[in-house]
Amino acid sequence: MVTAHQQAYSDRQVDQLVNVFESREGYDAVLSSLYRALDRERKLRDENERYRQEENSIDHAYATLLANGAVKQTPFRKKRTIVLKDGDVDLTVKLFSGKGKAAAVVQLTNNSNADAPWRFGEARLTSDLESRTNRPFALRMNRSELVPGASGTLAVVVDQSAFESDQGLADLTLEILRSDGYQQVVISMDHRLIRE
Repeated sequence: MVTAHQQAYSDRQVDQLVNVFESREGYDAVLSSLYRALDRERKLRDENERYRQEENSIDHAYATLLANGAVKQTPFRKKRTIVLKDGDVDLTVKLFSGKGKAAAVVQLTNNSNADAPWRFGEARLTSDLESRTNRPFALRMNRSELVPGASGTLAVVVDQSAFESDQGLADLTLEILRSDGYQQVVISMDHRLIRE
Protein backbone atom coordinates (compact mmCIF):
# COMPACT_ATOMS: atom_id res chain seq x y z
CA MET A 1 0.00 0.00 0.00
CA VAL A 2 1.35 3.40 -0.99
CA THR A 3 0.13 6.55 0.71
CA ALA A 4 1.00 10.17 0.05
CA HIS A 5 2.79 12.07 2.77
CA GLN A 6 1.63 15.64 2.93
CA GLN A 7 4.01 18.46 3.68
CA ALA A 8 3.12 22.07 4.21
CA TYR A 9 5.03 24.67 2.24
CA SER A 10 3.61 28.07 3.00
CA ASP A 11 -0.10 27.69 2.56
CA ARG A 12 0.05 24.94 -0.12
CA GLN A 13 -0.01 21.22 0.33
CA VAL A 14 2.13 19.12 -2.01
CA ASP A 15 1.52 15.50 -2.91
CA GLN A 16 4.60 13.34 -3.22
CA LEU A 17 5.15 11.52 -6.50
CA VAL A 18 6.04 7.87 -6.30
CA ASN A 19 7.84 6.20 -9.21
CA VAL A 20 7.46 2.44 -9.36
CA PHE A 21 10.07 0.40 -11.20
CA GLU A 22 9.88 -3.29 -11.81
CA SER A 23 12.40 -5.08 -9.70
CA ARG A 24 15.34 -6.42 -11.61
CA GLU A 25 15.40 -9.20 -9.09
CA GLY A 26 11.76 -10.17 -9.71
CA TYR A 27 10.84 -13.73 -10.60
CA ASP A 28 10.30 -13.13 -14.34
CA ALA A 29 13.53 -11.15 -14.68
CA VAL A 30 15.56 -13.79 -12.88
CA LEU A 31 13.95 -16.57 -14.91
CA SER A 32 14.64 -14.74 -18.18
CA SER A 33 18.24 -14.17 -17.16
CA LEU A 34 18.58 -17.85 -16.26
CA TYR A 35 17.26 -18.95 -19.68
CA ARG A 36 19.70 -16.61 -21.45
CA ALA A 37 22.59 -17.95 -19.38
CA LEU A 38 21.57 -21.55 -20.07
CA ASP A 39 21.33 -20.81 -23.80
CA ARG A 40 24.82 -19.24 -23.79
CA GLU A 41 26.16 -22.23 -21.87
CA ARG A 42 24.62 -24.68 -24.38
CA LYS A 43 26.13 -22.78 -27.31
CA LEU A 44 29.55 -22.70 -25.67
CA ARG A 45 29.32 -26.41 -24.83
CA ASP A 46 28.44 -27.20 -28.47
CA GLU A 47 31.29 -25.01 -29.69
CA ASN A 48 33.75 -26.71 -27.31
CA GLU A 49 32.57 -30.13 -28.49
CA ARG A 50 33.06 -29.06 -32.12
CA TYR A 51 36.59 -27.83 -31.30
CA ARG A 52 37.34 -31.09 -29.49
CA GLN A 53 36.21 -33.11 -32.50
CA GLU A 54 38.19 -30.88 -34.87
CA GLU A 55 41.28 -31.29 -32.70
CA ASN A 56 41.11 -35.05 -33.28
CA SER A 57 39.97 -34.86 -36.90
CA ILE A 58 42.32 -36.17 -39.57
CA ASP A 59 40.92 -33.68 -42.10
CA HIS A 60 41.67 -30.75 -39.78
CA ALA A 61 45.16 -32.11 -39.21
CA TYR A 62 45.72 -32.28 -42.97
CA ALA A 63 44.33 -28.75 -43.36
CA THR A 64 46.75 -27.51 -40.68
CA LEU A 65 49.69 -29.14 -42.46
CA LEU A 66 48.61 -27.68 -45.82
CA ALA A 67 48.12 -24.19 -44.35
CA ASN A 68 51.62 -24.36 -42.90
CA GLY A 69 53.18 -25.48 -46.20
CA ALA A 70 53.92 -29.08 -45.17
CA VAL A 71 52.36 -30.66 -48.28
CA LYS A 72 54.87 -33.55 -48.30
CA GLN A 73 53.53 -34.70 -44.93
CA THR A 74 50.04 -35.15 -46.38
CA PRO A 75 48.69 -37.79 -48.82
CA PHE A 76 47.76 -35.13 -51.38
CA ARG A 77 49.13 -34.57 -54.89
CA LYS A 78 48.97 -31.16 -56.50
CA LYS A 79 46.73 -31.22 -59.59
CA ARG A 80 46.36 -27.59 -60.59
CA THR A 81 47.59 -24.09 -59.74
CA ILE A 82 45.62 -20.95 -60.58
CA VAL A 83 47.04 -17.44 -60.15
CA LEU A 84 44.50 -14.62 -59.83
CA LYS A 85 44.40 -10.91 -59.02
CA ASP A 86 41.28 -9.36 -57.56
CA GLY A 87 41.70 -5.66 -56.90
CA ASP A 88 44.44 -5.26 -54.30
CA VAL A 89 44.56 -8.98 -53.45
CA ASP A 90 46.83 -11.46 -55.22
CA LEU A 91 45.63 -15.06 -54.98
CA THR A 92 47.26 -18.38 -55.75
CA VAL A 93 44.88 -21.35 -55.61
CA LYS A 94 46.30 -24.87 -55.53
CA LEU A 95 43.99 -27.86 -55.93
CA PHE A 96 45.05 -31.21 -54.51
CA SER A 97 43.88 -34.76 -55.10
CA GLY A 98 43.86 -37.38 -52.37
CA LYS A 99 42.58 -40.85 -51.65
CA GLY A 100 38.96 -40.28 -50.64
CA LYS A 101 39.66 -36.57 -50.14
CA ALA A 102 40.31 -33.35 -52.02
CA ALA A 103 41.96 -30.13 -50.87
CA ALA A 104 42.37 -26.51 -51.86
CA VAL A 105 45.04 -24.13 -50.61
CA VAL A 106 44.53 -20.41 -51.14
CA GLN A 107 47.48 -18.06 -50.66
CA LEU A 108 46.45 -14.42 -50.35
CA THR A 109 48.60 -11.28 -50.44
CA ASN A 110 47.16 -7.90 -49.51
CA ASN A 111 48.73 -5.35 -51.89
CA SER A 112 46.50 -2.50 -50.78
CA ASN A 113 48.00 0.98 -50.48
CA ALA A 114 45.38 1.89 -47.88
CA ASP A 115 45.70 1.11 -44.20
CA ALA A 116 42.69 -1.21 -44.26
CA PRO A 117 43.55 -4.85 -43.60
CA TRP A 118 42.00 -7.78 -45.45
CA ARG A 119 39.87 -9.80 -43.00
CA PHE A 120 38.54 -13.32 -43.47
CA GLY A 121 34.76 -13.59 -43.17
CA GLU A 122 33.73 -17.14 -43.96
CA ALA A 123 34.14 -20.06 -46.30
CA ARG A 124 31.25 -21.99 -47.84
CA LEU A 125 31.26 -25.29 -49.66
CA THR A 126 28.10 -25.91 -51.63
CA SER A 127 26.81 -28.11 -54.38
CA ASP A 128 24.46 -25.41 -55.66
CA LEU A 129 25.24 -21.72 -55.21
CA GLU A 130 21.58 -20.77 -55.49
CA SER A 131 20.23 -23.00 -52.75
CA ARG A 132 23.27 -22.75 -50.47
CA THR A 133 23.46 -26.49 -49.90
CA ASN A 134 26.29 -26.37 -47.41
CA ARG A 135 28.62 -29.34 -47.18
CA PRO A 136 31.05 -30.18 -44.36
CA PHE A 137 34.77 -29.45 -44.70
CA ALA A 138 37.87 -28.82 -42.61
CA LEU A 139 39.34 -25.30 -42.65
CA ARG A 140 42.59 -23.96 -41.29
CA MET A 141 44.37 -20.67 -41.87
CA ASN A 142 47.57 -19.21 -40.59
CA ARG A 143 46.19 -15.63 -40.51
CA SER A 144 42.63 -14.34 -40.54
CA GLU A 145 43.71 -10.73 -41.03
CA LEU A 146 46.26 -9.42 -43.53
CA VAL A 147 47.66 -5.92 -43.13
CA PRO A 148 48.88 -4.26 -46.36
CA GLY A 149 51.88 -6.16 -47.69
CA ALA A 150 51.16 -9.30 -45.64
CA SER A 151 50.39 -12.78 -46.94
CA GLY A 152 48.41 -15.64 -45.49
CA THR A 153 47.30 -19.15 -46.37
CA LEU A 154 43.92 -20.81 -46.06
CA ALA A 155 43.54 -24.58 -46.51
CA VAL A 156 40.35 -26.59 -47.00
CA VAL A 157 40.11 -30.39 -46.92
CA VAL A 158 36.95 -32.06 -48.19
CA ASP A 159 36.04 -35.68 -47.55
CA GLN A 160 34.48 -37.82 -50.29
CA SER A 161 31.18 -37.92 -48.38
CA ALA A 162 30.71 -34.18 -49.07
CA PHE A 163 30.83 -34.87 -52.83
CA GLU A 164 28.19 -37.61 -52.66
CA SER A 165 24.68 -36.93 -53.92
CA ASP A 166 21.67 -38.96 -55.04
CA GLN A 167 23.12 -39.01 -58.58
CA GLY A 168 26.61 -40.10 -57.47
CA LEU A 169 29.60 -37.81 -56.98
CA ALA A 170 28.87 -34.12 -57.66
CA ASP A 171 31.18 -31.15 -58.20
CA LEU A 172 31.28 -28.61 -55.37
CA THR A 173 31.96 -24.89 -55.17
CA LEU A 174 34.15 -23.30 -52.50
CA GLU A 175 33.54 -19.62 -51.75
CA ILE A 176 35.90 -17.46 -49.72
CA LEU A 177 34.31 -14.28 -48.38
CA ARG A 178 35.85 -11.28 -46.66
CA SER A 179 34.47 -10.00 -43.37
CA ASP A 180 32.50 -7.30 -45.24
CA GLY A 181 30.66 -10.02 -47.23
CA TYR A 182 32.59 -9.46 -50.48
CA GLN A 183 33.12 -12.72 -52.36
CA GLN A 184 36.91 -12.85 -52.75
CA VAL A 185 37.18 -16.03 -54.79
CA VAL A 186 35.05 -18.94 -56.03
CA ILE A 187 36.80 -22.27 -56.58
CA SER A 188 35.35 -25.23 -58.42
CA MET A 189 36.11 -28.48 -56.60
CA ASP A 190 35.80 -31.18 -59.30
CA HIS A 191 34.73 -34.57 -57.94
CA ARG A 192 37.53 -36.13 -60.01
CA LEU A 193 39.98 -34.78 -57.41
CA ILE A 194 38.85 -37.74 -55.29
CA ARG A 195 41.14 -40.71 -55.87
CA GLU A 196 40.12 -44.29 -55.14
